[in-house]
Amino acid sequence: MIRVALPKLIRGGLVTTTTYSRRERGAIAAYSAMYGATMALPPRRDFYPQFPATVTAVQDLAPAFRRVTLQAAPLRGLTLLGPDEYVGLYLPSPGVDLYLPEDSLNPRPALSRLPVEVRPDLRWYTIRAHRRAHGEVDIDIVSKGHDGPGARWIGRVRVDDSIGLRIGSAPYASAPRNGHHVLLADETGLPGALAVLDASARLPTSARPQLTVLLEVPGQGHLPDDAHRAGIDVVYRGEGAPGSALLPALSDLALGRPDYAWVCAEAATIAGARRHLVKERCMSRRKVMASGFWKVGSERL
Repeated sequence: MIRVALPKLIRGGLVTTTTYSRRERGAIAAYSAMYGATMALPPRRDFYPQFPATVTAVQDLAPAFRRVTLQAAPLRGLTLLGPDEYVGLYLPSPGVDLYLPEDSLNPRPALSRLPVEVRPDLRWYTIRAHRRAHGEVDIDIVSKGHDGPGARWIGRVRVDDSIGLRIGSAPYASAPRNGHHVLLADETGLPGALAVLDASARLPTSARPQLTVLLEVPGQGHLPDDAHRAGIDVVYRGEGAPGSALLPALSDLALGRPDYAWVCAEAATIAGARRHLVKERCMSRRKVMASGFWKVGSERL
């Protein structure tokens, strides 16, 4: 059986340690086996910690991007699995204290068991920077042009607000150490792509993979300053549908057959990009890591 902490009000901090059930582990293993045959999968953790965190800073990076800095003691002991480690944010409603669900390998069912009046929203974002010595992480979030719990939260967040953190995994950890890697992202995948670029730049030149980076954003307001750098191609979709600029630009790129592809964007965009990479670039499905960060008409942000 799972050892859990019953859902309780967070005042001063709660970290649950748990033993996941055989059924939960079996379900995750079956999922991994099924999807591992068709795409590159990130590594799994034995335990996915969750704990409260405090907002210590909020910064506007661009008209449509905000950075929130979160601090929590368990972050001092966190070892990232890769440069694009993602975390779940438990976002309480305005004026409601933070509750965390019981710990589980799949947090959604546990979250649904909390009373609706105190149930936080759960949304997933990439760690942009981790300062282990200070127990801090930076999370960059699109603040305009999208509508969902996360987009609304980043618009109202203030220093000293409390939220919950759930540690996840790192999709780019599925990449080979060298070869030609293609990174494709829209504004929601942009922070992860920049984190991968930063990690690559810290490697010795001889150990770096060849990176081709293509980003699609609505306009200049969705580009933080650090996205203006050599090695990044940016296309603008304006009022067009997601993928309407990225997919044609991908077809025009002189790629050959890449060794690995990382695709993080809107659901239909990643489907089109993955189809192109497999059919037109002759890539193995197992060399493509594709994650739909949002879907038109669905609240995912």
